[in-house]
Amino acid sequence: MKKGKLTLGLVVSLASIGALSACNEVTYSDGVVLSYVDPHGTRLDFTAEELFGTYQTTTGQISTDFSTVEEVLIRKYYKSGGGQNEYASLAKDAALAVQAVKEEADTNATNNKTSYQEEFEKLLDSYGVESIDELYEAKLYELEKEKFDRDFNSSKSSIEGIRDGVYADGSKAFPYSAEYGRGNDGYLLDQLPYHIAHILVKVSADSNNHTEGTITENEATKLSDAIKYIAGDEIIPGSSVTRSSFGDIARGLPSDDTGSAERFGQLSVMDRKQADEFVQEFRFGIYAYEAIYNQINLSSAANPYATKLRDVPDGSGDQYKLYEKLKFSADATYTDVSAAQSADEIAADLPEGEHYLKNYFSAGKGLGTIPYGAAVALGKDEVKKDPDLGYNVNNGEAIYYPRNILFNKYFNNHWVAVVTPNEIAYNDNAIAHPTGKEGDYTTENFVGAYKAEYGALPGFSVDTTAALPEFEHNVLTNEKGQIILAVRAGASSYQGVHFMAIERSALSEFGQTVDNGKLREIKESEHTDTADVTSLSEYYPVTLPKNSDFPSYTKGGSTEKKTTYINQFIESNEAYEKTESALEGRIKDYNSVADTFRLQSLIASEKITFNTGNHLVKDIKEKLQRWISGKRSSAFTDGVDSLDESWATYAEYLTRAEQARKLKKDGSQKLISETCAIGYLSDAAKNQTAGTEWAEGGACYAKKK
Repeated sequence: MKKGKLTLGLVVSLASIGALSACNEVTYSDGVVLSYVDPHGTRLDFTAEELFGTYQTTTGQISTDFSTVEEVLIRKYYKSGGGQNEYASLAKDAALAVQAVKEEADTNATNNKTSYQEEFEKLLDSYGVESIDELYEAKLYELEKEKFDRDFNSSKSSIEGIRDGVYADGSKAFPYSAEYGRGNDGYLLDQLPYHIAHILVKVSADSNNHTEGTITENEATKLSDAIKYIAGDEIIPGSSVTRSSFGDIARGLPSDDTGSAERFGQLSVMDRKQADEFVQEFRFGIYAYEAIYNQINLSSAANPYATKLRDVPDGSGDQYKLYEKLKFSADATYTDVSAAQSADEIAADLPEGEHYLKNYFSAGKGLGTIPYGAAVALGKDEVKKDPDLGYNVNNGEAIYYPRNILFNKYFNNHWVAVVTPNEIAYNDNAIAHPTGKEGDYTTENFVGAYKAEYGALPGFSVDTTAALPEFEHNVLTNEKGQIILAVRAGASSYQGVHFMAIERSALSEFGQTVDNGKLREIKESEHTDTADVTSLSEYYPVTLPKNSDFPSYTKGGSTEKKTTYINQFIESNEAYEKTESALEGRIKDYNSVADTFRLQSLIASEKITFNTGNHLVKDIKEKLQRWISGKRSSAFTDGVDSLDESWATYAEYLTRAEQARKLKKDGSQKLISETCAIGYLSDAAKNQTAGTEWAEGGACYAKKK
């Protein structure tokens, strides 16, 4: 048998079998280096030959040695230990798996017009074996290993401990050890899960064309409608409510992300490990907003979760910041973050060479803004429709169509943005000519001026100034009071403009609420048995709504289920089970070195002991400890480096986009002025009147290609 191809990774076996053991006492007999008593009371002894055989003399790779140990222990557990009752069933399934391979070889021979033997040998090689007996053993061990792993962490309490970083008895799931190295804080703090709802409006404009993208009339209409629906300015046709919910808009607009649209815009959890499922502008836009601008979570010393952004021990004696986890800079110090600090002041704290935040929020850029008036303008017929003038302006180039000029100016920006209750020049169909020499549009206004009519809309009624103190007026929120973030993003089927609502922030212990018209953080004291308020742990339950242990509260004498990630909306039990299963899988699998902590714990509690009187075993134990310490350190560093690299790539992309959008004084700018949109229907545009922007050489004149 090709042993190397069948061995699996770390010594889960030592930890796993020890965890299944009901006996802590081990008595060594001659030649035995490891013993355990399984839950069935069966004692299994292992000699050095059984555990290591020739592997210790033929390889210097500790990982190979102990993956072999894993195989030996698991096989013996089912062959002669407490798993004997399950062995027959596993053996039968292995035989069926071998038969399936034979049938596959027979089919391949027919299809490829080759011999059965030739095809069967190809399949044997693909499984890393050389004979049918070895194939059977490989399939059997595969089944044994799968069952063994399933049984190990199947309990709810175990998964909750992994999620929270602490088990019910107060012990850490992933503690630091001088011998075994770096600790881990558990899924919630290490992976920073975010629950996001979004609406996607796809656009046909090239994502990397930051100044001359073109969209269709339908796309312009949909962008306009999405914002107006969220603001409560208009409702989804056919709806009888006075204001459509964000989820109903996602379904009724509908969102161009059809999968999430069916779930009322709800997305799967966005955590660090799975973050690549989300386009970079979406992912890092949320991170940047949370880490820099969400002052509700950052600045209040009374907020217990604000400590996550300050000194938090990782168990090794070192201190790290949440900023390191988001990887803006591993060396930045943010202990004095306050609402009074501007984005530039915070970014200025970064050391040279790691100015990712500085790049992102340079030159006072901060959060991007989309004036509500831009959405209103895109809905106007004279803006969104293809011009039908009976003559061509600028030879009919689409980049000069009013809808495309407004799209590029206000929407085709990859910075995360909020929607403000401001108007734009086009709302009044007039614009003050920029100051400076003719053709100087560097002073063009991208922000707009506050308009009370827009500020009075339901979507701007929630006081958001605590979260965004640099904004004088409220920004757009959904019906729950959640701030709407908008970002232009591009990646295959998800290219377009995303409107995002953070259903639950990884930084919010008990969530946010609207109180007397103000958005605020829910206090710990409000987390009671009679309120639908969840802690982060409760928000991500590893149980189903139909079960009695699902988070619940008392209302009017009856027990009600709390609102969590699992049951945001009333769906079928099948849908609940699918969502819970996916969440449980993420929690259980997030830590690539979790098995090392199980081994550490079991050795520390003497559920597993080594006969260190045997020099071979003592050497192996010490090697194992060094290898695990290095493996943990490497896993941590790889994760940080990967996030660092992704963030740097994103920051560089934004910097390039910003440079491309800058308006230059020599008339060579690519981003076309809003003046051109307003004047598109004018006689000056029709006649390219001398002395105007439409004359040859003017800012609105179509330049020769």
